[in-house]
Amino acid sequence: MVYGKSCNDHLDMHKEYVNSLIIILFCFICFIKKSSVMKSKVVLLINYQYCYNFTNPSLPNLIEIIMNIKYYIFCLLVGFNWLSHGQTNINIDPNKKLQIIDGFGAHQGGDVVNQAWWLNLYYDDMGCSIYRLDLTPKLKAPVSDLSYFSPWFMGSATKSVFNFEDQANPNGPENNRVRTYTGPNDYSRTFGGRQAPIAVMGPDIEKNMNLFSFPNDAAVVEGFKKKAQLGDFKLMGSIWSPVPWVKVSSGNRYPENWWPGPVVNTPWPFIWGGNFSGGRLDVSGTPLAVFNDASVGGTGPTSSLTQFVRSTAAYVLGLQRLYKVPFYSISIQNELNFEVFYSCATYPLSSQYITAVKAIRAEFDKYPELKNIRIMGPEDLLGGDSYGMWEYGGPTHKNLQYLKNIEADPAASKAVDFYCIHGYANDGVSSAGANPRQWDWWVNGWTTSPAQGIPANVKGFASFNKKSWMTETSGENKDWLYPKTGFPGDGGLGVAIRIHQALTAGRQSAWVYWTFTDSDDAGNVSASGLSNQSSGAVSPKYVGAKHFFKYIRPNSNRVEVVSTGNNAILSSAYFNDSSKTITAVLLNTSSTSQTVQIKLALADMRFNVYSSNENNYWKTSSVDLKSGTISLTMNPYSVTTLNGSLSTTQVSSPTSEVITEMTLSPNPWYHHANIHFNLKHSGLVHIDVLNLYGQVVENIWNEPLSSGNHNIPMIQDLLTPGIYYIKVQMANDMNIVRMIKLNE
Repeated sequence: MVYGKSCNDHLDMHKEYVNSLIIILFCFICFIKKSSVMKSKVVLLINYQYCYNFTNPSLPNLIEIIMNIKYYIFCLLVGFNWLSHGQTNINIDPNKKLQIIDGFGAHQGGDVVNQAWWLNLYYDDMGCSIYRLDLTPKLKAPVSDLSYFSPWFMGSATKSVFNFEDQANPNGPENNRVRTYTGPNDYSRTFGGRQAPIAVMGPDIEKNMNLFSFPNDAAVVEGFKKKAQLGDFKLMGSIWSPVPWVKVSSGNRYPENWWPGPVVNTPWPFIWGGNFSGGRLDVSGTPLAVFNDASVGGTGPTSSLTQFVRSTAAYVLGLQRLYKVPFYSISIQNELNFEVFYSCATYPLSSQYITAVKAIRAEFDKYPELKNIRIMGPEDLLGGDSYGMWEYGGPTHKNLQYLKNIEADPAASKAVDFYCIHGYANDGVSSAGANPRQWDWWVNGWTTSPAQGIPANVKGFASFNKKSWMTETSGENKDWLYPKTGFPGDGGLGVAIRIHQALTAGRQSAWVYWTFTDSDDAGNVSASGLSNQSSGAVSPKYVGAKHFFKYIRPNSNRVEVVSTGNNAILSSAYFNDSSKTITAVLLNTSSTSQTVQIKLALADMRFNVYSSNENNYWKTSSVDLKSGTISLTMNPYSVTTLNGSLSTTQVSSPTSEVITEMTLSPNPWYHHANIHFNLKHSGLVHIDVLNLYGQVVENIWNEPLSSGNHNIPMIQDLLTPGIYYIKVQMANDMNIVRMIKLNE
C-alpha cells in the first residue's frame, strides 16, 4: 500500500520521476504477487520528508537519504523474491532410486466384486495391482456360528436383526443380545436349543480344508488374469479374527449400549451379527482336551495356538486352490490393538504377536504352496502422537515397540518379511493435515524422547532394511475440496495429498484403500469408499487416487526429486526400469495458478499429461521435454500426472561379430571392475558408460587395440549408484553389457 503527501515543491522533476518509477515498479510486483503482499502485510511508505531531503542537503538529511534508499532497495529485492517464487523448479534424477513401489489397490468383498462394472473400474480404468482379502475363516454348518449367526439371535430363516428365534427372550440367555464366551469350553453349552461344535483341526491340511466354506470372489481371479497388463498382481490377505474358540477373554467389556447391538459391559469376546468380536488369541501353548485331534489323525490334545496355525494354513491354501492364485502376503491380525463389534482380536503385547507370527511361519513352511507367502505386520494404526507409536495404557505395545522386539528376536525377524501400517490420523498421515511428523517417526524413529515416559533412540522401520506398506485408510468427503479452502482439505485433493505423503515422507512401497466402492444412505460415495457405481470414474476421491494408481506401475522406483521455489507444489517421480517409463505427480495446494519448470536429463521426448481440479477431472494433453526442460502451469488446487516412455532403441544389446565374449566382473560392483572382451581384429576402440537412457556419462577408452582378449580396468568412484551400460564400439560394430553400481 502506498500513501503520503505530495513531494516538496522544490523537488527536481527528474527526482520525482525516479521516485515514481520505483513506486510503479514495486506496485507492479505487488500486483503480480498480491496474495503474498497481502499475507505479508508489507507497507511501502513514500513520504514528503524523503522528497524534502533531496532539496535540503545536510549531514542528517544525507544519512536519511541513504537509509531510505537502502529501504527502497530492500523492498525491491523482496518484491523480486516474491516474483521468483511464482515458479517452482523441480529437478528429477532417475538414477537416484529410492523405495520400490509394489502397487496400489483396495479391499472390497461382497457380490459387487463379481460384477463387470466393478472389475472394469478396478483393473482397466484405475489399474489397481493389489487386492486385499479378508481372511477371517468361514466354516461350514453346523461347525461355525457364522452359519446362522448367534444361536438365538437373528433367526436363521430370514437372518434379520429384527427377527429373534426366542421372542420371549430377545436379549438371549445371558441378557446381552450376543453369545459371550471365555474359551473353547463354552462351546459345550447349548444356546437357543442348538449347539455350535468346535472344528478341531488335525495334522492333515487336506482334511482341514474340507471344514471351510470359501467365498466366490471374481476380483482375485480377474486380477491374476490381468497380471501382464497390470505389470504385476499381488493378492494380500488380512485376518480380522481367528476362529473364535482359540480366543480367550481380554478382560475388557463392550463400552456402548445400542439396539440391537451388544448390551453395555458385555465381556469380550463374543459372537454377534456374523462377527467374531474381540478377545485375544491364546498363545500359551497349553494342550486342551477340547482340542483332542486323535479322531482326525492326530495324537491327542493340542493347544489353541496349534489350532490357530492349522486353521489359518488350511483356509489360505483352500483359497489359493479355489482361485488358482498364490497369496503374495498375509497379515495375521488386522488392527491388533482394537476391540470393536465387528470381527477382531487383540495382541496387546509384542511377545504375544511374536509367538503367533513364528508359529504361522513354521506352519506355512511345511507346505510348498504356502512357504513363499510373505508375512507382513504388525498391521496397526499409525497413531496420533508419540504414545500412539510406542505404548499406551496398561501396558499396550504399539508400532515401534513391536518393531524393536520383533527385530530383537532372530526367528521373529526372519518370519516378518516386511511391515505394514494403517493411515488413520490427522497430522499429515491423512488428508486432514499436512505435517508428516507421524510418517517420519514410522520411517526413522527418534533419537531423543518425544514425550515423558518414552525412551530415546527408538528406531523406525527403515533401520531394519525392510519395506513398509500402507494397507488401509479412508474417511474423506466425497467432494474434490472439503472445505472449499482446499489445502489441507479432506476430499479428492486430500486423497492425493495423503498418497503423496505416504510415498514420500512415509517411504511406503504400497498404498491400499479400505473399500474401493461404497455408498451412503443417500446413494453418494461414502466416507469409506473411493467411488460407487453411479459415480464411477468421475468420483473426486477416485480421481485423486487415480493420479497415482494409473501410471505408477508395480516394480517402479520412486526417484529423487529436488524442488525449489514455491512450497505449495508437492512433487514426486517414479521410474519403471522394465517398461522404461517415467511418471511424475504434481499437486498444487494453493488457491492460485502456479508455474512449474521440470528439469530432467533425458533426450527430447513427449509426455502425456493428465490434470484434475474441481469439476474438471482427468483432462488429457501432452507436453514436450526439450533440452531437458518441461514448463507447465497448474490450476489452483489441482493434481497433474505426467507419463512418458523412453526410446527402447537407445540402449540395446546388439549381436556383434567383432566384439565378443563381453563381460563385466564383478557385477554389481563398488569401486572398480574389469571389462573383458575379445576382438576379432585390431582397430580403434571406444568404451563409454551410458545411463539408462543411452546417454554417455563417461568415456573410459579411446585408443587402438590389437585382436585377441582384453581386460580394461574401470575405476568410477564418482558414478552415483544405479544401473548403467558399458558400450564397446569399433567402427560400426558394438557390444553392450548392463552393469549395476552399488553404494559402498
